[in-house]
Amino acid sequence: MFNFFKKDKSDPKEKPASLKQRLVKSRQKLGSGLSSLLLGKKEINDDLLDELETLLITADIGINTTDKVLESVRKNASRKILKNSDSLYQFLKDELRKLLIDDNQLNINVNSTFVILVVGVNGAGKTTTIGKLAKSFQNQGKSVMLAAGDTFRAAAVEQLKVWGERNEIPVVAQATGADAASVIYDAYESAKAKNI
Repeated sequence: MFNFFKKDKSDPKEKPASLKQRLVKSRQKLGSGLSSLLLGKKEINDDLLDELETLLITADIGINTTDKVLESVRKNASRKILKNSDSLYQFLKDELRKLLIDDNQLNINVNSTFVILVVGVNGAGKTTTIGKLAKSFQNQGKSVMLAAGDTFRAAAVEQLKVWGERNEIPVVAQATGADAASVIYDAYESAKAKNI
């Protein structure tokens, strides 16, 4: 999945930034990085592909997506479709656009209760990402429930409740310090019972 949800320190009651606004940092890093990487390069070789892999990962494209893109680049380079850095640059733009827009990686089609577990270090933007994912799934017509499993961090439960209220999504929560596993279990049972 593309990691295009940047950490948002704004008040969750404010209007959220558009997808285009949230992608600014990744777009700038990727755009300037590609320009620097491909400037003056004449041939597509393993060294260039290694540098491209590093650039895609550090631009928050993600490992799975990077692997897909590089596999496609290698296939087209071996067929001599990609002959130089100019054709590679255009190919990358088209490939990333196709993966992001055409293949819509946030579109999950399931007919039963489906769980997404979000894990990461403190300050990485997990709660904001959860709020944005929930809204995205809600916009796709899916029923959504949030579970406040981060029972150890002060204000984590309250922050998730704000995202739930903002998007009119139910939040299963217990007090700070509660057993996280029991919160998740309760949420899953509730979601199954309500066909969410």
